[in-house]
Amino acid sequence: MKECPECNRFYADTNRFCTMDGAKLTEITQSSVKLPEQGQAQLIPPPPTPLPMRLTIVDQSDEGHRSRVIQGVVLDTGEQGMRIKTGTIETGQLNIVRDHTVAFKNKLELEVDLPDKQIQVTGFAAWYKPTGDGMNWTAGVYIRDMSAEDRRAYDEYLKTLMNASENLQASSNS
Repeated sequence: MKECPECNRFYADTNRFCTMDGAKLTEITQSSVKLPEQGQAQLIPPPPTPLPMRLTIVDQSDEGHRSRVIQGVVLDTGEQGMRIKTGTIETGQLNIVRDHTVAFKNKLELEVDLPDKQIQVTGFAAWYKPTGDGMNWTAGVYIRDMSAEDRRAYDEYLKTLMNASENLQASSNS
């Protein structure tokens, strides 16, 4: 994923320049966790209970146009993103996605309650779909940015999930 440093629009890795202002695109990197050797992704189990979260939708073209605070939960966590569940994906004429192209994504500001710390995450929704109950939505949120302190806390939380899973698997194998 690449981002325009001028207008903050997102583009696929194959793009080199912003179609809006012609600026050279930059790679998005935000994880301090190293991937395992041989390029394999780490398998991170879901949290034992969903994590409470709140999100605000910010209009990409007008940072002053913001939604109300939307309640929800984090169902799955990963190094690059999260799967969330919420009852609202559109409010105040702002949709969680904006449109279905890579270039025009509304920014999402999330507050996530980890067991030991509340963290602030900035990202965007890559997709969303209704849940089976007809009242809620799940969405995939790509993590774009968070403070170094919040990234350390988040990475530590991911490690605890992986360690708990490994310990459970080891005890069931014995």
